[in-house]
Parts: sequence; structure tokens; C-alpha cells
Amino acid sequence: MQLLRLPKTSDHFGRYYTAQEIAGLLIQTMSLEKPKTVIDLGVGDGALIREASLIWSDARFITVDIDKNTKHRLPLHISPSLLEHHVGDALEYALDKKLGVSFGTIDSAVCNPPYLRPKWRKHFNSILEEANLHSILPKFGCIPAEVLFIAQNLRLLKVGGKLGLIIPDGIIAGEKFATLRQALATTHRIERIIELPRRIFRNTDAKAHIMVLSKNISADETIQIQQLLPDGQLSSAILLPTEKASSRLDYSYLATNKSTRDKSDGLKLRDITLALKRGTFSSAERKTNELNILHTTDFTSDRLTVPKKFSSKRTLVKDAKFVVAQNGDILIARVGRNFNEKIWRVTSGPTIITDCILLLRVHPTYADRVFNYLTSSIGRSNLMSIAHGVGARFITTEGLLDLKI
Repeated sequence: MQLLRLPKTSDHFGRYYTAQEIAGLLIQTMSLEKPKTVIDLGVGDGALIREASLIWSDARFITVDIDKNTKHRLPLHISPSLLEHHVGDALEYALDKKLGVSFGTIDSAVCNPPYLRPKWRKHFNSILEEANLHSILPKFGCIPAEVLFIAQNLRLLKVGGKLGLIIPDGIIAGEKFATLRQALATTHRIERIIELPRRIFRNTDAKAHIMVLSKNISADETIQIQQLLPDGQLSSAILLPTEKASSRLDYSYLATNKSTRDKSDGLKLRDITLALKRGTFSSAERKTNELNILHTTDFTSDRLTVPKKFSSKRTLVKDAKFVVAQNGDILIARVGRNFNEKIWRVTSGPTIITDCILLLRVHPTYADRVFNYLTSSIGRSNLMSIAHGVGARFITTEGLLDLKI
């Protein structure tokens, strides 16, 4: 598989290895009694099939991995007659011939796909189409491996077959994956989602979720969404109407949104926002520019307003083609591990900002209310709940506008 980009904390093949307790939880969540055949594309260190074999002891296991060394890491307790391993690219179009099984015949599949973007190949379009996921194509310049692995698994499964996945937060909550979530929830059936704690993968802060799908089965009215708590217990379930699957499916966001809705008058930030803009200059441009430009590294925790030293002369920014914050505007760090602690209000004149900062301008009637909310412990917590990303987390304008205050 030719790679365009690899996450810095994964191995050479873009893999994050599954903790054994998470593998066990995924298998239990699938609620299968005696599947005849279980397939694992991108088997890695074998954590998923190790747990699966303890519960489904009589199943036949078929594993695939591009890494030639993978076979030496597979569970030794599985009888050789029940374990069939293949070295090769799991995203081959004719994978069925390599495996000696027909598409549409496998009972169940488990998968922790690699997090990377493979170089586009013409047959990827056919893989998506045959999994009834071709509707997502206009949304992407190139397709992440996680999506292609979902599609390839669906091709292999029989109608009603179950797929247990560990997938990144972006697919569950990212705006550009809205059509994918809708297709999975309607063309197939999303049965259950469990949000996992950060740092479940070694050497990364990546946030992930368990998802259980059934192929080509009529959707339920609701999707059961839970969170794995620090003590190892599962939270109470949120039952999200299936028609809302395209919005977001992450428990922390839905729980926060529900809590805020119960306590407020339901006012969304988008209803009172006059302007929401991202700064113009990059952090690199800021270093070489003669203008006085505010960056996220300038924020300090001992104040809530922009220091006067970052204000610019009005004559300098008059008719400027770059983004300039004015008195009353709220500045929010868009990216960073602790972005939600970097919120300032402009009170001492025009302020030029980098593209790592969002300028929020709301109706004057609500200005104090919004600022007080965003800088409160609840507001900062809610900001974190809408964040995406590994390590340096980030928020999107749509996520911010959907907050209720």
C-alpha cells in the first residue's frame, strides 16, 4: 500500500495497537453467539482475534496483514486448523480470490484499521460502490484508510453479518464524515457506539470509539451510544434517533449538549453570532511580519482580556484585507492541547490575529452572557467536548456555532 501521510505516533503501517481490555469489550459488544467465520483485515498484533477466540472458540479465523512479521505475533492458542493468515494488502479489489472466500459470505468481522491516507487507486471507487458507500465520494479529495477498510469488510460480510470496529473520532464526529455516518446508519445499521477514553493506544492521545454495524439490515429507530468510564464501567445509554446520525455520534458531545439543553433556554450560539472568522496570518508569517499579531502562545491564564500591547493603531488597520478583531469581540484559540483555556475579550483596540485564533462577534445583547459562559468551567468543558484531533486538539466553526449557552 503506497502511503501519502502517516500519523507520527503510529508504526510504519499507520497502526495503533489495541489494548487487550478494549479488544474484549469490542467482542462482547458485538453480542454474537457462535459465528462460523471471523475475519480481521489488518490484524496487527492479533489483540482482537485473541479475545474473539476466547469467546468464539469454534469459529474459523481468517486474518490479513501487509506486514510479513505479523504471523509471529498471532495467538498461539488457536488451533492451526482454525486460523488462516494471509500476508498482503487488505485493500486489494480481488481480495476474495486471495482469501479463497466469496464476497458476501462471511458471518462476522473485527477490525482496528490503520490511520493513514493511501494513494488513490481506481478500484477504491468500486470498493466503496459495492459497499453502498459511493455517496460519500464528493466529500473527499482522497479516502482515509479507515473508510476503505469499513467498505472492504462490508463487501466480505453476508447480509446481516456483523462488523465490530475501533475507529477514530473524526469518523464519529467530524463534519466531513456526515454523509458516511448517514450511509452507515441507513443503508446498513449502526447498532451501538462506545466512546473510549483518550490514551487507549500506546504513545498517542488519539480518541477512538467502538462501533458495531450490521450489513444491509433495516435501521432501528435509535442508535445506542455509551461511554467507557475511567473505572471500566459503561455509562448509561443515550438513544439517538437514527435520522440524526449525520450530525455527531460521540457520547461526550451528546451528553454535554443534552445537559446544556436541559439547563438553558436552548439558545444556540449560531442564532446570535454576527461574525465568526479565522485569523489571516500563519504562525510563521507572524514571526517575519512587522505587524503586531496575536498568537495562541501569547495567551496567559492570569487575565481574560487582550493586553494593550497587542492593540494596533486604527489608521494601520483601516480598510485592511486581513482579519482584525474589534472591541467587544471574543478571541478563542482554535487549536492546541489546552485551547479551551485560551479565551480573551478585546477591550483596548483593534487586534490582529493568527489563523490559530477564532474571532467571535455576537449580538451586543448577548455579549456578556456568551463570554461568561465560554470562560466558565462548564463552557470550557463543553468546548473540549466538541474538539477533534490527536495531541493538538482543534475545534471547527460549525462545532462552535452549535453550542448552546
